[in-house]
Amino acid sequence: MLIVALICTLIGGVIFAITLFKPRHKLVQIASYLLFLLGVWAVSPVNNLRQPKVVSPSQVVYRFDENRYLLLTGYRCQGQLYFIDDKEQVYYLLSAGSREIYTEPYRHPAKNYISIPLSDISAINTSIDGGRSFRNIHVADGYWLGDHDSPQYDVVNDQAFILAKDGNLHASERPFGTKAPYMLSKRDQHKKILGRSQIIPDTIPPIPDDYTGWDKMQCDYDDNDTILPDNHPLLEVFQQWLGTAN
Repeated sequence: MLIVALICTLIGGVIFAITLFKPRHKLVQIASYLLFLLGVWAVSPVNNLRQPKVVSPSQVVYRFDENRYLLLTGYRCQGQLYFIDDKEQVYYLLSAGSREIYTEPYRHPAKNYISIPLSDISAINTSIDGGRSFRNIHVADGYWLGDHDSPQYDVVNDQAFILAKDGNLHASERPFGTKAPYMLSKRDQHKKILGRSQIIPDTIPPIPDDYTGWDKMQCDYDDNDTILPDNHPLLEVFQQWLGTAN
């Protein structure tokens, strides 16, 4: 078909050039011009004219279960972080940019109460409605947990628990609808805080046996750009129909 297209281009071009000197043959001139034009279209290098659409890489960095997960969009494990629940059609932007993932052990079987820490636990994105809205809370007042200071972070029974390396256990309040900006500390449980006198367990409650989520966030540091599926232009469709496409 490529040879046929080249012949049509040549014949159409020659006839069109001749008819330029004989303007009375308008129909022949139009037909030859169309033949020449279709021939040119059939052999044009479409792929060299089209630029691929490239977007920043996106990857799932944590799965709560088969429907709920955290999606990170950006380079070198930094960027925009989304909480997504495909089943409930929930899509929430947790961070607009430069967000890093939490790298310590992290398990999250809880459904409605969602607790997602920043990488250094300087703040914790907290939701009490299944991820439709979030607010920030912090570890117990007067404490600071930096990088790698938490050997375990579990969210179970609609309550978040952070076990620090010094043995102190931090726990979010129950019921999870409370508005306190800080978690409670096992070490400070003896202190009488108005409206916050709750018993904190000695250890983190066990994770349910049917938990299918991940035990830790994970990220591919070298993840590459994503090339979007190509929308073939009309010219390429025409070439594919003729069999002259590259």
